[in-house]
Amino acid sequence: DRTIHMPKHIREKYLERNMGPIKGNFVLNNQTKAFWDFPKPSICAVNGMAVGGAANIVFCNFHDLVIVSKTAQFFYPFPKLGFTPELSSSFIIPRIVGFAKAKEMMFLGERFDAEDALRLGLINKVVEPQSLMSEAMKMAEKLVHFHPDALRFSKKIINQHVRNELDSILEQEQEAILASLAATGGPPNVGKWMKKKEAWVKDVKSKSKL
Repeated sequence: DRTIHMPKHIREKYLERNMGPIKGNFVLNNQTKAFWDFPKPSICAVNGMAVGGAANIVFCNFHDLVIVSKTAQFFYPFPKLGFTPELSSSFIIPRIVGFAKAKEMMFLGERFDAEDALRLGLINKVVEPQSLMSEAMKMAEKLVHFHPDALRFSKKIINQHVRNELDSILEQEQEAILASLAATGGPPNVGKWMKKKEAWVKDVKSKSKL
Protein backbone atom coordinates (compact mmCIF):
# COMPACT_ATOMS: atom_id res chain seq x y z
CA ASP A 1 0.00 0.00 0.00
CA ARG A 2 1.99 2.98 -1.28
CA THR A 3 -0.32 5.51 0.34
CA ILE A 4 1.10 4.52 3.74
CA HIS A 5 4.76 5.47 4.11
CA MET A 6 5.97 2.65 6.35
CA PRO A 7 8.22 -0.35 5.55
CA LYS A 8 6.15 -3.47 5.02
CA HIS A 9 7.74 -5.53 7.81
CA ILE A 10 7.21 -2.74 10.36
CA ARG A 11 3.62 -2.22 9.22
CA GLU A 12 2.91 -5.96 9.59
CA LYS A 13 4.26 -5.96 13.17
CA TYR A 14 2.06 -3.01 14.07
CA LEU A 15 -0.97 -4.66 12.46
CA GLU A 16 -0.34 -7.80 14.54
CA ARG A 17 -0.79 -5.61 17.64
CA ASN A 18 -3.85 -3.90 16.17
CA MET A 19 -1.80 -0.71 15.94
CA GLY A 20 -0.98 -0.48 12.25
CA PRO A 21 -2.22 2.10 9.76
CA ILE A 22 -5.35 1.08 7.91
CA LYS A 23 -6.04 2.51 4.47
CA GLY A 24 -8.98 4.90 4.55
CA ASN A 25 -8.99 5.24 8.34
CA PHE A 26 -8.29 8.96 8.66
CA VAL A 27 -8.90 9.29 12.40
CA LEU A 28 -6.37 6.59 13.43
CA ASN A 29 -8.78 4.93 15.85
CA ASN A 30 -6.42 2.35 17.28
CA GLN A 31 -3.44 4.66 17.60
CA THR A 32 -5.50 7.46 19.16
CA LYS A 33 -6.98 5.15 21.78
CA ALA A 34 -3.57 3.61 22.50
CA PHE A 35 -2.21 7.02 23.49
CA TRP A 36 -5.24 7.68 25.69
CA ASP A 37 -4.85 4.26 27.34
CA PHE A 38 -1.08 4.44 27.87
CA PRO A 39 -0.88 4.15 31.69
CA LYS A 40 2.29 6.13 32.40
CA PRO A 41 2.68 9.91 32.28
CA SER A 42 3.85 11.03 28.86
CA ILE A 43 5.71 14.24 27.98
CA CYS A 44 5.62 15.78 24.51
CA ALA A 45 8.45 18.12 23.43
CA VAL A 46 7.88 20.11 20.23
CA ASN A 47 10.41 22.05 18.19
CA GLY A 48 9.35 23.38 14.78
CA MET A 49 6.12 22.97 12.85
CA ALA A 50 3.17 20.75 13.78
CA VAL A 51 0.40 20.75 11.18
CA GLY A 52 -3.05 19.15 11.21
CA GLY A 53 -2.83 15.69 12.74
CA ALA A 54 0.59 16.48 14.20
CA ALA A 55 -0.92 19.47 16.01
CA ASN A 56 -3.65 17.20 17.34
CA ILE A 57 -1.06 14.81 18.74
CA VAL A 58 0.35 17.82 20.64
CA PHE A 59 -2.96 19.30 21.83
CA CYS A 60 -5.52 16.48 22.10
CA ASN A 61 -4.38 14.51 25.15
CA PHE A 62 -2.10 12.10 23.29
CA HIS A 63 0.41 13.23 25.90
CA ASP A 64 -0.10 14.44 29.46
CA LEU A 65 2.36 17.34 29.59
CA VAL A 66 3.46 19.43 26.61
CA ILE A 67 6.53 21.61 26.42
CA VAL A 68 7.40 23.51 23.21
CA SER A 69 10.19 25.71 21.97
CA LYS A 70 9.70 29.36 21.03
CA THR A 71 10.16 28.38 17.38
CA ALA A 72 7.17 26.02 17.36
CA GLN A 73 4.27 26.86 15.08
CA PHE A 74 0.95 25.20 14.47
CA PHE A 75 -1.93 25.33 12.05
CA TYR A 76 -4.89 23.36 10.71
CA PRO A 77 -5.10 23.18 6.89
CA PHE A 78 -8.31 21.11 6.82
CA PRO A 79 -10.55 23.41 4.71
CA LYS A 80 -7.77 23.80 2.14
CA LEU A 81 -7.70 20.02 1.70
CA GLY A 82 -11.37 19.09 1.94
CA PHE A 83 -10.80 17.41 5.30
CA THR A 84 -12.52 17.94 8.64
CA PRO A 85 -11.09 17.70 12.20
CA GLU A 86 -9.79 14.30 13.31
CA LEU A 87 -7.95 12.44 16.10
CA SER A 88 -10.67 13.61 18.55
CA SER A 89 -9.88 17.31 17.91
CA SER A 90 -13.51 18.10 17.05
CA PHE A 91 -14.35 17.32 20.69
CA ILE A 92 -11.18 18.23 22.57
CA ILE A 93 -10.14 21.56 21.05
CA PRO A 94 -13.46 23.42 21.55
CA ARG A 95 -13.50 22.34 25.18
CA ILE A 96 -10.05 23.80 25.76
CA VAL A 97 -10.18 27.05 23.78
CA GLY A 98 -13.95 27.53 23.36
CA PHE A 99 -16.11 26.91 20.31
CA ALA A 100 -15.54 30.30 18.66
CA LYS A 101 -11.75 30.06 18.85
CA ALA A 102 -11.76 26.41 17.80
CA LYS A 103 -13.78 27.26 14.70
CA GLU A 104 -11.44 30.14 13.91
CA MET A 105 -8.49 27.74 14.11
CA MET A 106 -10.16 25.03 12.04
CA PHE A 107 -11.96 27.23 9.49
CA LEU A 108 -9.34 29.88 8.71
CA GLY A 109 -6.24 27.70 8.92
CA GLU A 110 -4.01 30.50 10.19
CA ARG A 111 -0.69 29.78 11.83
CA PHE A 112 -0.25 30.38 15.54
CA ASP A 113 2.87 30.17 17.65
CA ALA A 114 4.01 28.74 20.97
CA GLU A 115 2.93 31.75 23.01
CA ASP A 116 -0.54 31.62 21.44
CA ALA A 117 -0.80 27.93 22.32
CA LEU A 118 0.25 28.65 25.91
CA ARG A 119 -2.25 31.50 26.24
CA LEU A 120 -5.04 29.25 24.94
CA GLY A 121 -4.23 26.53 27.48
CA LEU A 122 -3.15 24.00 24.84
CA ILE A 123 0.35 23.45 26.25
CA ASN A 124 2.19 23.67 29.56
CA LYS A 125 5.40 25.57 28.91
CA VAL A 126 7.41 27.52 26.30
CA VAL A 127 11.22 27.44 26.39
CA GLU A 128 14.22 28.40 24.28
CA PRO A 129 14.94 25.88 21.50
CA GLN A 130 18.31 24.89 22.94
CA SER A 131 16.68 24.16 26.32
CA LEU A 132 13.78 22.07 25.03
CA MET A 133 15.00 18.56 25.81
CA SER A 134 16.72 19.51 29.06
CA GLU A 135 13.52 21.18 30.28
CA ALA A 136 11.50 18.13 29.24
CA MET A 137 13.90 15.93 31.23
CA LYS A 138 13.54 18.21 34.26
CA MET A 139 9.78 17.75 34.04
CA ALA A 140 10.23 13.99 33.83
CA GLU A 141 12.57 14.03 36.83
CA LYS A 142 9.88 15.77 38.88
CA LEU A 143 7.38 13.06 37.98
CA VAL A 144 9.61 10.19 39.13
CA HIS A 145 9.50 11.50 42.69
CA PHE A 146 5.82 10.57 42.94
CA HIS A 147 4.37 7.10 43.40
CA PRO A 148 3.72 5.61 39.94
CA ASP A 149 0.38 4.13 40.97
CA ALA A 150 -0.88 7.50 42.20
CA LEU A 151 0.03 9.03 38.85
CA ARG A 152 -1.41 6.09 36.93
CA PHE A 153 -4.79 6.22 38.65
CA SER A 154 -4.91 10.02 38.46
CA LYS A 155 -4.29 9.88 34.73
CA LYS A 156 -6.89 7.17 34.29
CA ILE A 157 -9.70 9.02 36.07
CA ILE A 158 -8.90 12.35 34.41
CA ASN A 159 -9.02 10.67 31.00
CA GLN A 160 -11.87 8.29 31.73
CA HIS A 161 -14.85 10.64 31.28
CA VAL A 162 -13.86 11.52 27.71
CA ARG A 163 -12.35 8.08 27.03
CA ASN A 164 -15.80 6.58 27.57
CA GLU A 165 -17.03 8.60 24.58
CA LEU A 166 -13.92 8.29 22.42
CA ASP A 167 -15.13 5.47 20.16
CA SER A 168 -18.22 7.45 19.24
CA ILE A 169 -16.23 10.67 18.73
CA LEU A 170 -13.77 8.98 16.37
CA GLU A 171 -16.53 7.20 14.48
CA GLN A 172 -18.36 10.48 13.89
CA GLU A 173 -15.14 12.20 12.82
CA GLN A 174 -14.45 9.43 10.30
CA GLU A 175 -17.97 9.80 8.88
CA ALA A 176 -17.54 13.57 8.58
CA ILE A 177 -14.21 13.24 6.76
CA LEU A 178 -15.59 10.72 4.28
CA ALA A 179 -18.64 12.89 3.63
CA SER A 180 -16.47 15.98 3.13
CA LEU A 181 -14.07 14.20 0.78
CA ALA A 182 -16.99 12.85 -1.24
CA ALA A 183 -18.53 16.32 -1.49
CA THR A 184 -15.32 18.26 -2.22
CA GLY A 185 -13.34 15.69 -4.17
CA GLY A 186 -10.42 15.97 -1.80
CA PRO A 187 -7.21 18.04 -2.02
CA PRO A 188 -6.77 18.18 -5.84
CA ASN A 189 -10.34 19.30 -6.49
CA VAL A 190 -10.36 21.71 -3.56
CA GLY A 191 -7.18 23.29 -4.91
CA LYS A 192 -8.76 23.73 -8.34
CA TRP A 193 -11.93 25.16 -6.79
CA MET A 194 -9.93 27.68 -4.75
CA LYS A 195 -8.04 28.87 -7.84
CA LYS A 196 -11.30 29.36 -9.74
CA LYS A 197 -12.79 31.16 -6.75
CA GLU A 198 -9.80 33.49 -6.47
CA ALA A 199 -9.99 34.29 -10.19
CA TRP A 200 -13.73 34.96 -9.92
CA VAL A 201 -13.29 37.25 -6.90
CA LYS A 202 -10.49 39.11 -8.65
CA ASP A 203 -12.68 39.58 -11.72
CA VAL A 204 -15.64 40.82 -9.67
CA LYS A 205 -13.44 43.30 -7.79
CA SER A 206 -11.93 44.64 -11.01
CA LYS A 207 -15.37 45.16 -12.53
CA SER A 208 -16.67 46.88 -9.39
CA LYS A 209 -13.99 49.55 -9.81
CA LEU A 210 -15.29 50.50 -13.26
